[in-house]
Amino acid sequence: MTIALYAQLALLALIDSTSIGTLLIPLWLLMRPDTRHVFPRIMLYLGVLAGFYLMVGIAILSGAGWAMGSMDAGSLTQIPAIQWVMVIGGGALLAYALRPDPAKKRAKVALAAGTVDGGSGTPGVPVPAAELKWQKRLSKALRSPGGMVGLAVVAGLLELPTMVPYLVAIGFLSNSTLPLPGSIGLLVAYCLLMLVPALILLGLRAAAGTKLDPILSRVSAKMGKFSGETVVWVLGIVGFLLLRGGLAALAPAAAWNPFK
Repeated sequence: MTIALYAQLALLALIDSTSIGTLLIPLWLLMRPDTRHVFPRIMLYLGVLAGFYLMVGIAILSGAGWAMGSMDAGSLTQIPAIQWVMVIGGGALLAYALRPDPAKKRAKVALAAGTVDGGSGTPGVPVPAAELKWQKRLSKALRSPGGMVGLAVVAGLLELPTMVPYLVAIGFLSNSTLPLPGSIGLLVAYCLLMLVPALILLGLRAAAGTKLDPILSRVSAKMGKFSGETVVWVLGIVGFLLLRGGLAALAPAAAWNPFK
């Protein structure tokens, strides 16, 4: 069981390593022409972001332990109101994940009309507004160590609503037989593993210099799309699990219930 728990936490940490804060922002920083001069500040950013995740995890884990100690966690799913919240919330998440993507639809229409080049990177294709905002934040943050600390905190706060893999990992730990110090130790390992891809890219950039820029550009473009799609997939999976759990509790013997 312990090995299975380790494997699940490692997988969730690697999923978390592909978020905007843990990979895209470091990628954008590495693609700057003055990257070699700001390596220490990139490391500062990663350290503060990992610390932010850890503090959030400790707070949630401590609260979950207190709640489970004062109430039987299994009894919560027997409350009809909780069951309905699971059904409605899970159904909403699943519907959101399965909805057609308006951006993709517009891109297909524009491509069919010949107004875009299909993402080849030619000068006529505008840079996404979200990326432009982040580039401005990065330039301002790089002026001082305090700016990098603030950037890490802002990135962490913006990712709070999408920390689904991290919350799942905390749920695994809260339901395990590990004592709180042991669970916190695993959270530390989780946060460190979450930074491994960014640290690998940092080492490669230090060794290869600007020769790595074309590869970083392609990885950045791919990860920008992948991060958004990952969030949708994760929300869909969580929605399905909530919907299944809620329906199984509300109508365990109903003929129409596929989760009975």
